[in-house]
Amino acid sequence: MAEGVLFNIAEGIIGRLGSLAFQEIGLIWGVQDELRKLQDTVAGFQAVLLDAEQKQANNKVKLWLQSVEDAIYEADDVLDEFNAEAQQRQMVPENTKLSKKVRHFFSSSDQLVFGLKMGHKLKNINKRLSEVASRRPNDLKDNREDTRLIKRERVTHSFVPKENIIGRDEDKKAIIQLLLDPISTENVSTISIVGFGGLGKTALAQLIFNDKEIQKHFELKIWTCVSNVFELDIVVKKILQSEHNGIEQLQNDLRKKVDGKKFLLVLDDLWNEDRKKWLGLKSLLVGGGEGSRILITTRSKTVATISDTAKPYTLWRLNEEESWSLFKEMAFKDGKEPENSTIKAIGEEVARKCHGVPLAVRTIGGMLRTKDHEIEWLNFKKKKLSKINQEENDILPTLKLSYDVLPSHLKHCFAYCSLFPPDYEISVQKLIRFWVAQGFIIKSSDENEGLEDIAYEYYRELLQRSFFQEEKINEFGIIESCKMHDLMNELAILVSGVGSAVVDMCQKNFHENLHHVSFNFDIDLSKWSVPTSLLKANKIRTFLFLQQQRWRARQSSSRDAFYASIVSNFKSLRMLSLSFLGITILPKYLRQLKHLRYLDLSGNPIKRLPDWIVGLSNLETLDLSWCDSLVELPRNIKKMINLRHLILEGCEGLAGMPRGIGELNDVRTLNTPADNLAKVWNFILPFNFIKA
Repeated sequence: MAEGVLFNIAEGIIGRLGSLAFQEIGLIWGVQDELRKLQDTVAGFQAVLLDAEQKQANNKVKLWLQSVEDAIYEADDVLDEFNAEAQQRQMVPENTKLSKKVRHFFSSSDQLVFGLKMGHKLKNINKRLSEVASRRPNDLKDNREDTRLIKRERVTHSFVPKENIIGRDEDKKAIIQLLLDPISTENVSTISIVGFGGLGKTALAQLIFNDKEIQKHFELKIWTCVSNVFELDIVVKKILQSEHNGIEQLQNDLRKKVDGKKFLLVLDDLWNEDRKKWLGLKSLLVGGGEGSRILITTRSKTVATISDTAKPYTLWRLNEEESWSLFKEMAFKDGKEPENSTIKAIGEEVARKCHGVPLAVRTIGGMLRTKDHEIEWLNFKKKKLSKINQEENDILPTLKLSYDVLPSHLKHCFAYCSLFPPDYEISVQKLIRFWVAQGFIIKSSDENEGLEDIAYEYYRELLQRSFFQEEKINEFGIIESCKMHDLMNELAILVSGVGSAVVDMCQKNFHENLHHVSFNFDIDLSKWSVPTSLLKANKIRTFLFLQQQRWRARQSSSRDAFYASIVSNFKSLRMLSLSFLGITILPKYLRQLKHLRYLDLSGNPIKRLPDWIVGLSNLETLDLSWCDSLVELPRNIKKMINLRHLILEGCEGLAGMPRGIGELNDVRTLNTPADNLAKVWNFILPFNFIKA
């Protein structure tokens, strides 16, 4: 389970229960006490979740957290069902006051039955939560602030043997040129080396710091490892190597130390994103002589930007030849290639899999140095990096530091990306909709800012921190796709734990606490069926096809069994992909998926959608792209009051839009083939807001 996940879900539950709609419905239904009790209990859990997640090394805490996870997810499902039923029964004009909506809702003849049913469910979940709360470990502390600061004292110094650094000659020359460049409008200017953990930013800075030309050019040279605690007094103490406690004395000493001197100050491993704090330090350094430089190493482009870097120097990976040279130094005696051709071939393949990241090469090469037999090398090659035990300064623990300082909502979003295999081209628009569908996005106080806008900001922040790369941007400047570096993919797998899995065709065993699953092969139901252990993982919320090709003629009986097994076992689904499965008539089983937010039916030869689909009142995204046989949409589509994205790209046979579609006020995406624009224009006009 990724850290921060439960905190976010708990926050969503508390937010729902505090809403006016829930309070009024609870009052009229007579379950207000149960709802209030649920809110208090979940708030009590949330208070200690962050601390508990930090203490999972304790087995008692880990087991208790698992119980909390099961109960919190169940509570979320109960409230979702409560809310969905309420929305489905209301269906009143938009301008009706809330109190009238509620009265209308409760006028239906079966309200008593449903009220008793929901009251029973609420009592059961409260009983379960109370039982879990009674087993809370005593040493957990309240912490309601989701902070990204995890104090971490890393220690680096300025020396590195030149022969230890391979493949960075050109980078060294480029940065030295920037440091010696006389063109600057300030006495003290800043240069940043940016890249994700393990690329060798510190090693490159050490190499530059000890260069003879740099030694001659700067009168004063200072090396400081900052790490992620950026408080002015602490940073100044580190620069001065002083034990003074008073900031007044410290700032005086620092200004005297640099006054009039052309200095080079290296701030290694900088994480600070607070502009005010940076300016506080910079103001103490501006008295340095003309040509003074501050050289920063950081994982975040945001850090470089707020630190007044004119243009960050982005550090790239080693090429294959450089990676192999470094690997030989780490894995083989005296850095010489092995005589065994099999071991050499495996070594070259393993080095390529490190994708030019020096710390990954060093970590894996060092692990293999003690292995002499072919079978040991072959076994190692098959292992995922996330499954190999590593020391604190090896690659994945180093990368995980970037994850540890993320706020919980970003941890949640990043961990979800473990569903995409290495080198997979991720559609950014789809990724954003997936996050929204799973409830990962925290609503803004600004009513004009939609959930997708906030999700896009989440994406940009993860991109700035080097969790994503290789963006593709179309001719209109819109970001279409991105990728994750293989090592970032390994990190996502590590932090998501048993909660997510990418399934391959031969996989048979699945953890019962699995919540998100994707399929990285073309599913042929005449040859493959859902494994029994996967069906037992009945908490699944994501069911995603990644590689599905256009469906060839297959047995309809296989399909029916497939649909039935999904619906009967995965009732908590928020995202369901049924793309390119040869569906002509949507199976009735799907109407039971009350929690569904995202339904992908793309590439199916569907002519019409059944009327019951409008009963999926929680649905936010309906993807019908490339359903080229589709001729019409449901007449009562206006009842899908939460629909935000109706994707009709490639639906060439669609004759028009049903009347009343303009009453769907939350729609942000409505795309349609260019040939059909004239047919649907009159129906688009009533929309209050469409984006995309």
